[in-house]
Amino acid sequence: MPLRALIGVLLLICGACTAGAPRHQGVLVGLTSGRTLWIAWPNDSARVVAETPHLLVPRTDGMWWAGVVTRCVIEEGGGGWVDDTIFIGRTDRLFVTRAGEEARVELDGTTCDAVEREVLDLRTRARKAKARDSEEEPLNPETFYCSIYSRRITFASPTVLSIEARNIGTEFCSPAKYSTSGNNIVREFTSRTRVPLRPLLPADASARLDSLFIDSDGAGFFAGDPAASIDSTWGIRRQQGAWSARVWVDGPIVARGGHETEEGPLLPHSFTGDTPLPISWTELVRQVPNAGDAIASPPGDYILVQKADSLLLFRLTNGQLGAPLLSVHIGYEGELAMVRWATPDETRRWNEMLPALQPPSVQVVAPQR
Repeated sequence: MPLRALIGVLLLICGACTAGAPRHQGVLVGLTSGRTLWIAWPNDSARVVAETPHLLVPRTDGMWWAGVVTRCVIEEGGGGWVDDTIFIGRTDRLFVTRAGEEARVELDGTTCDAVEREVLDLRTRARKAKARDSEEEPLNPETFYCSIYSRRITFASPTVLSIEARNIGTEFCSPAKYSTSGNNIVREFTSRTRVPLRPLLPADASARLDSLFIDSDGAGFFAGDPAASIDSTWGIRRQQGAWSARVWVDGPIVARGGHETEEGPLLPHSFTGDTPLPISWTELVRQVPNAGDAIASPPGDYILVQKADSLLLFRLTNGQLGAPLLSVHIGYEGELAMVRWATPDETRRWNEMLPALQPPSVQVVAPQR
């Protein structure tokens, strides 16, 4: 056989081998609980290679961190049926920074653990001063909190962040008036510029959302411009194997504040960057009973499935999921916020880089007044 023909045959054989080989060997998973897992599986031997606090997001200009820092202060509260007057106020702030660079956040207070210890000491001394019964139930730090301004990242891509913002007045300091207000925020990754929802949706889906802001039964606040309300308070969450838009609707204190829609219109894959599931949701749940969520690699050869408090990795062959390649405990509060499938080249690089990557440096300073 001539040399040129032989080379051609070898190239065809190698091409066939490459075509049949898995195109992804790792996945970077960000969770709403505020942690990132780097999972790799060369030769289908899957393991968690690295775990980091906060979300680690690959972008065209390198790795970036997105996360939340928390501080607490002592504040006065109570009234009505509440005897205690010393409480804790908690505030979260978002930060975004390139890996290796310092983030700066303006925030009052100190760590919540330190403040809890201080309030525990103050309340214990107050009890003794009032000569209370020694059989009284032990103090529970969870009941120390009066106001909570929480932030949580529910979606991260190289271009967009979705943030759940809630302002909570608890029943511990105000039993008759506890409630939750807030909003959802979708913004550009490196700026506070909001991303509107309506341009991403078909007209009929936008019209259905308008009705959420028309107060027909007295349980919500009427919006003079429903379209503007939708664009300013929508967020991104998982919904049975897809990313969906969820809208926050404020409400009065008598109804305990606002609420987020339980379901919403699905977002286009061109915006979220994910891949449609290669099997139907019904079929997936048949094969993995009680599955709560699932997301597929771009070729559809691997699927991550969230079931209860665990994340399972499967390889899909002819529409069938075999035994899990890996099962990772993520807790019941750990919903998917980011999934980035890695090519073999990226897998090799990230296996070396990510275990040695230092957590972000965040400088917290008091606000200027």
